[in-house]
Amino acid sequence: MRQSPDTLARRVLLANLALLVTATFWGTHIPASWYVLQRFTSIEVILGRYCLAAPLLILLLVIETRATGAKPEPKPIRHLWLLGGVGILGFALCYTIGLSLAGQIQGSLISAASPAVGVMVAWALKGVRPDGAMQLALLLALAGAIVGIAGGHELGHLTVPGLGEVLMIFGNVMWSWYSLAAQDWLKGWSQIRVAAWSIAMAGATSFALGSTLVALDLIRVPPIPGLTDFLVLIYLVIAPTILGLLGWNYGVRTLGLSVSSLYLNLVPVTAVLTAILLGDTPNPWQLAGGLLIVVGIAQAQIRRLKRG
Repeated sequence: MRQSPDTLARRVLLANLALLVTATFWGTHIPASWYVLQRFTSIEVILGRYCLAAPLLILLLVIETRATGAKPEPKPIRHLWLLGGVGILGFALCYTIGLSLAGQIQGSLISAASPAVGVMVAWALKGVRPDGAMQLALLLALAGAIVGIAGGHELGHLTVPGLGEVLMIFGNVMWSWYSLAAQDWLKGWSQIRVAAWSIAMAGATSFALGSTLVALDLIRVPPIPGLTDFLVLIYLVIAPTILGLLGWNYGVRTLGLSVSSLYLNLVPVTAVLTAILLGDTPNPWQLAGGLLIVVGIAQAQIRRLKRG
């Protein structure tokens, strides 16, 4: 059914607002994750996030289903597991472990390259070839990442040059793949249903993985968090995980991955400002690398706006 111009305009406005809020949540996600990573391992943080988020989203799905009476077409279970158990959980593992290795300032720097990663994934999977402006942005993003990596290894848990950053970039690739595949494979589903099944599969897979590692005595049983740690974890569950995923999926479905990815430019700004407020200051190499990435993405956006 074709939408009226007014309806389409409202959807576009809501999608842009949703992406703006999502980018803000995801920016604060980096320093919040860094905070809990000082007290818990990457696996424990991921287990806590998804095992708490899954029941909440399932509850939202039950409420939505009862309110609307919706009976959408069922989807293949292998697609649901690939999206949640591989796409989302793979992103979480790569990004959280990478963040623990590289530090929150480096994590903010790498997040600035997310729009370029999204464009490259869309090119590879959808044949959407980037124009000259975006190709320049990709080159500057690569240069900025190299500059930042060259001088930013004092903050992480492990000083292996580039390992954390590579993991985070690979995590961004998996997130971009999930974003495209979810909209292709789960057409006709509401965003709450898409998010609920995705997070449920991620939670179930992470619980199975964590239980196996505990049984093999490779990791410890997670300790009970203190009040502050618990509140930060709850924030990570509600804001970046649940609301962020809902807003992101809605934005991608309405505006497409390439346009939605441009909002990720706000993530490093929010992340760095929050990190500075918490007492972590970027060094000159990191600032220079971040500036190269932001300039590259900004020139692509400006040239796109001029073309209309």
